[in-house]
Amino acid sequence: MVGYVGQHVPAGGDDAIVFGICSPELYGALLVADIRVSAFLPCRIAAYSVAGRVTLASVSPLEFCRMLDRPDLAPLATPLEALLLRIMEDAAEAAAATELVAAGKHLGGLGATEDQMNVRGSIPQRIDCRGSKLEDVAGTGEHDSPGG
Repeated sequence: MVGYVGQHVPAGGDDAIVFGICSPELYGALLVADIRVSAFLPCRIAAYSVAGRVTLASVSPLEFCRMLDRPDLAPLATPLEALLLRIMEDAAEAAAATELVAAGKHLGGLGATEDQMNVRGSIPQRIDCRGSKLEDVAGTGEHDSPGG
């Protein structure tokens, strides 16, 4: 299980969002091997803007091992390193796709994907528990009750 918790960090004119990565399974083995690793956990990924582009940064778990003078922990830190890289690569792919869409380039397919949709304020097909459709209730488009 991996969890993400984001926190906005205002820093003068620039802003950053720092994501804490929670992965008890990967952290557990490192902590059992050397409790000093706890000083570096949870792992974090910072997202900040440089020259109008988003940059992602994180400290390598393999660097934790080097700073603690424990190269023998590298096999335990490697899966955590791979997780951080995968998260950052996935975020970079999504950002690249967003830039293409913003530039008006079609990525293929029939239309918008679920990630590009906002269903807030949409009208459901059925409006009550009896299965009524909005078209059935809305009338015919003419004045419903002629007369004076």
